[in-house]
Amino acid sequence: MAISNPSKAMPFLTAPPCQSSSLAGAETGFDPLYLSEFLDIKWAREAELKHGRICMLAATGYMVQEFVSIPKYPGYTPNPVEALSSVPAEGLLQILLFISWLEFQINDGKFTMMDMFEDPARVPGDLGFDPLKFGENPETRARLEMAELKNGRLAMLAFSGMIHQTFVTGKPLFASLKDIFS
Repeated sequence: MAISNPSKAMPFLTAPPCQSSSLAGAETGFDPLYLSEFLDIKWAREAELKHGRICMLAATGYMVQEFVSIPKYPGYTPNPVEALSSVPAEGLLQILLFISWLEFQINDGKFTMMDMFEDPARVPGDLGFDPLKFGENPETRARLEMAELKNGRLAMLAFSGMIHQTFVTGKPLFASLKDIFS
């Protein structure tokens, strides 16, 4: 029994709606749960790009903070999990409020799936910030969009692995590597 419109990623399944979208990376059609049938694919891509960007920064910060600190900072610890708990609740609240304000400003008050992409010209993840003009060449732009998407996905997995390694070993990332490989 042949499937009339098979998925490119999983030929034994029917192609999900995301496979026909024009977004970079969506043409592979990997959506085995068919989330793109009831979620706006642009909204899901926006979330994927934001989380990928955050995890790229987080993974870098997770590694760097083990070796670099503000001189004579009283709450410094090379363990990132302990470092988070040393921040006062007021400081964490300030960070949360700033991020909320920033999200509201960037999206002009439209942050739900129903109203974020009312403007059909809005591209997921495009904040209009391109000081080096990489996006002027369409081929370069497409290549860089795909690279950002793949690197963001990798960073989400990497950050998850790093934080779980710290939870399991109770030690900072590189300090626990000595124990793992000894």
